[in-house]
Amino acid sequence: MKRALAVILAAGFAVGVYATDARVAVMGRQPGMPYFYRDEVSVFINPADMSLYPNLIYGSFGWMDPNNRGLDNGTLQNMNPSDPLFGGMISYGFSDEESGPMLSIGAYVNRRDYMLDKLIAAGGTGRRQLTSDGQTLVPDANNLVDPVGKFDLMVGYDIGNGFAMGLGFYTAYQCERRNTFIQNQTAIYKATAGINYNIEQGLDLEASVNGGLTNAMYQPANVDLEKDTISDNDYFVRGDVRFFTAVPAINGSFVPQVSLTLMSLNEIDIVDLAGGVGINMNIDRGFFWTGLQGIYSQSNNKKSDSDDFQKIGARLSFGIERNIVWDWFLIRVGGQKEFQYMTIGGEKASRWVENPSSDGTDGDLVGLGFGINIDNRLRIDFVASEDLPYTLTNLISGSSYHLFNRVSATYRF
Repeated sequence: MKRALAVILAAGFAVGVYATDARVAVMGRQPGMPYFYRDEVSVFINPADMSLYPNLIYGSFGWMDPNNRGLDNGTLQNMNPSDPLFGGMISYGFSDEESGPMLSIGAYVNRRDYMLDKLIAAGGTGRRQLTSDGQTLVPDANNLVDPVGKFDLMVGYDIGNGFAMGLGFYTAYQCERRNTFIQNQTAIYKATAGINYNIEQGLDLEASVNGGLTNAMYQPANVDLEKDTISDNDYFVRGDVRFFTAVPAINGSFVPQVSLTLMSLNEIDIVDLAGGVGINMNIDRGFFWTGLQGIYSQSNNKKSDSDDFQKIGARLSFGIERNIVWDWFLIRVGGQKEFQYMTIGGEKASRWVENPSSDGTDGDLVGLGFGINIDNRLRIDFVASEDLPYTLTNLISGSSYHLFNRVSATYRF
């Protein structure tokens, strides 16, 4: 659609229009949401963006956990990636006009939602069990059961005058029973609604809200202990708003944004707030963006204030990609830096915290990636392991671990 393409170009996003979580994981180290530019993964936060990415198939091998390394007779071995996914979106136009009404439907399986990560993390270090003295509680290696039914279903409608809307539903569920007794359960039910509105030439508004319920509990290894309940029909809600204002002088856009997440987990109320401004621009044979956000987090335990905390600070992030030598080959570099002042507990202990600098995860300081683009239809994206420049000889001698953290692809039909 010419109108959709015009909107994308106005947002300063010409290279890598159809991209993946692997691209976003490099371009700013934020694989869940590209705050200051549009990308295919934006549809999981705002399903109205499906109108920008019609007729698309998307798949990912998943990500390699840098801490998930196995030993075989003392030799470090490669491990399989976690959370692969696949799915796609198909669109149908109701008019011969390229800017006419269009219906889009999308479905994805095995995607790991941001709320699932928060729920699993809230499970703590693991199940409790008693030591041999029958008195001391220690963590076991197990944790909340991982849900098996991770599924996205989305529908979007572009009415043809610069206004698109979308609805989405996500569920992840697992329940282990013995007779009629629930031993372990992890469940998320989430609904999403969003709009994409071209207010006037060169000015777009994106707004979305998602929310739902969670349930999570597990039986400790010693069955005489009571179940640990992490969530019992607790709620969560998240809102995102951003504007794309075209700036011809930089061949790109100025983008203010704000996002707010509220959730409750086992009588703990959590608030996450982020807001800031960024720019994105087309450069010679490539694309660049950068942004600065203020970030605030708060956790209040209704049962005890000893674990309460507040964090306030800022996040600076950037990403750049460019075709190198050949038109079909891209190289990408990106990074983010977070500084926050953290106040802990009732005694108001405090310290400074920052994001990891080099632990190999998606949220650390810098990332390096590569892309392959075949005729603007098939795109394959790679996130390089951070030790790749130091272990390149492993390509010949045999890798002691892995060369890439993520590999994912899209195909436009």
